[in-house]
Amino acid sequence: MSDQYTEVTTQGFFSRLGSSLAGLLLGPLLIIGAIWLLAWNEGRAVQALSGLGDASKSLVEASANAVSPANEGKLVHVVGPATAATPIEDPDVGVKFKDQVAVGRTAQMYAWEEKQRQTTHDNLGGGRTTTTTYTYDQAWLASPPDSSKFKHPDGHQNPDMAVTSTRWSASDAKLGGYTLDPDVLKLADVTSPLQADAPKHWQAVGGALYKGDPDAPKAGDLKVSYLGLASGSTLSVLADQSHGGFAPFQTKNGYQIEMVKDGNQPAPLMLAAKRGSESTMTWLLRVIGFVAMVSGFSMFLGPISTFAAVIPFLGSIARGAAMFAAVVISVPITLVVVALAWIAFRPLIGIALLVVGAGLFFGLHRLHQMRHPAPVAAA
Repeated sequence: MSDQYTEVTTQGFFSRLGSSLAGLLLGPLLIIGAIWLLAWNEGRAVQALSGLGDASKSLVEASANAVSPANEGKLVHVVGPATAATPIEDPDVGVKFKDQVAVGRTAQMYAWEEKQRQTTHDNLGGGRTTTTTYTYDQAWLASPPDSSKFKHPDGHQNPDMAVTSTRWSASDAKLGGYTLDPDVLKLADVTSPLQADAPKHWQAVGGALYKGDPDAPKAGDLKVSYLGLASGSTLSVLADQSHGGFAPFQTKNGYQIEMVKDGNQPAPLMLAAKRGSESTMTWLLRVIGFVAMVSGFSMFLGPISTFAAVIPFLGSIARGAAMFAAVVISVPITLVVVALAWIAFRPLIGIALLVVGAGLFFGLHRLHQMRHPAPVAAA
């Protein structure tokens, strides 16, 4: 059963104005931070593409049966069975798993969580009324929130989580003749559900272990489940051969490569997957940088909306216009920043983006001139 609380607060015009004026300082800082993030991200993306290109040229296919001293310090692609004989133990719960190379524990605690919903409306004269609804529910959570930071903590206390999610690797794990240390095995997927007998104070229900009553849980009760990588599973490793094992391989430009995939994965496919993940990260950071820039310009233009909000419907129009202006300004700036970052490494792409950005700036300038023509001097 959920608990719900509603609070209504009113902010006066001068208080709103003071808050919006702070945007004149914070907005430019956010814009500068967005420009830095965009430039850094493009440099990271270029480094990744160049590094992966170098890696494909220096790759060595190595046998898993024996470690060749000639491959020391080289980027090797090794495919073979991952094996281990030593059982893996969960010391917190008190269970062991045999014939596993790695085991992952997923832990959840039954806990309170706080959700907020806000609605605001402008008042005549420039003030603003905000209605905030706080809802408290209990659920199984992997990362329970700190209940002391709740708006209404009384009756919604979460204890400290005694058991958290983690994973372990077998101490004698190997890939053929290569040693598999925990840093390498943490890159491998653990996907096979494991069953464990319930130790004292725990109950086994539906493949999970519960500490508490699974049918009527209360805040602080625990639930854990396990996934494993069985001994004998085939792994494909792409990394630096180092002292009989593996380590991150560093390309000439400083880019690092260390990959582990399930099954027999050819090196070209592994490198293609890495390129795909890097491309996804690049676009994600571009979006974050663009949104941050739009937010910065919106904060900078905030005082205009606040002054207009003296008459509520004008405030809504001004906010919409400010957001539109922020987007229109941010698009060409983003393109120009991205273009400048690429010019040194990919001149054709960088110059093309720079031309597009400059065209947008010119188009905005012409649009402004058309809407606001210069007055004609009298004869």
